[in-house]
Amino acid sequence: MLYIIIFALLAGFIILVGKKLSLYGDAIGDLMGIEKSWIGIVMLAGVTSLPEMVTSISATLMGNPQMAVSNIFGSNLFNIFVVFIVDIFVLKKTSFSSNVSTKNFMGAFWAIILTLIFLLGFLFPTEGIMNISLFSLIILGVYFIAMKAIYLYEHQKNDELSEKLEEEKKEIHEVTESGITLSQAKRGFIISAFFVVVLGTGLSFVGDKIAMTPIFGIELGQSFVGLILIALATSLPELTVSIEAIKLGSFDMAAGNLLGSNIFNIMIIFITDLFFRKGNIYSVLTSFHTLTAMFSMLILLIFMMGIMFKHKKRRYDTYMIGLIYFAAMYILYLKR
Repeated sequence: MLYIIIFALLAGFIILVGKKLSLYGDAIGDLMGIEKSWIGIVMLAGVTSLPEMVTSISATLMGNPQMAVSNIFGSNLFNIFVVFIVDIFVLKKTSFSSNVSTKNFMGAFWAIILTLIFLLGFLFPTEGIMNISLFSLIILGVYFIAMKAIYLYEHQKNDELSEKLEEEKKEIHEVTESGITLSQAKRGFIISAFFVVVLGTGLSFVGDKIAMTPIFGIELGQSFVGLILIALATSLPELTVSIEAIKLGSFDMAAGNLLGSNIFNIMIIFITDLFFRKGNIYSVLTSFHTLTAMFSMLILLIFMMGIMFKHKKRRYDTYMIGLIYFAAMYILYLKR
């Protein structure tokens, strides 16, 4: 009971800090003329995904590689499920996907590519160097290629875009409408990011303690606990930051945060493989993780289809995302 109370308190603090993180991230974008989707993919995603990284490393060091990898893909599933939560509980007269630009396709593309590399590593657990799988090394390399490609895509130099950027630079002011200066925005972002990492990491450890206790006498297993409780705990920063970004009208920043977090999470596989000392991590994983990875790709594809075929009132993609998520949880519960 004590751990549940602590869990709720930490969750409440993360919601408060997440609001500030979104506010300062939005202000930095306005004051510096940076694309909001780029801020989401790099700045917000890097911060909100640190709890996943700390938790997965800790689980690996404690001898629970199953929970470590389940946390990664469970978080990726939940990140896209955030679209369902936002549409059902936050947005009333519009839908999330109808307000997101197609520039986010690049982030989704690389998230799918990285997931496919993980699946190849599972099918062919090839040794690389220092007991690290060759595919983990490929994931690390492709992650940096993805960041570079997304940056170039967001800032590609053509005449039309250059003119647009010049116009945006002329409109940049020293303060936002709310009176936030650039130095205040940067300082506030760093402080908020620090507390998100601390609170998110604490939340994941408390969630791990709760997970160790059977629920109504039912043993859920390390993989399923990582998929549900730990993934939910570590994904709460993404949920909070995305909702607050949407309230600020920064839909691309919210989408960038979710997609960038998915990309960063898969890169964590390299880090867990680095800390796993009993061979490469793929050699001890079960087919449970291939299912989770495939579900994470499927739900992401549905989200991108929703962006491609925009419709403000018909939320077919929203309901399909919800259906796939709950179906995945049931199937993976049976598979545990």
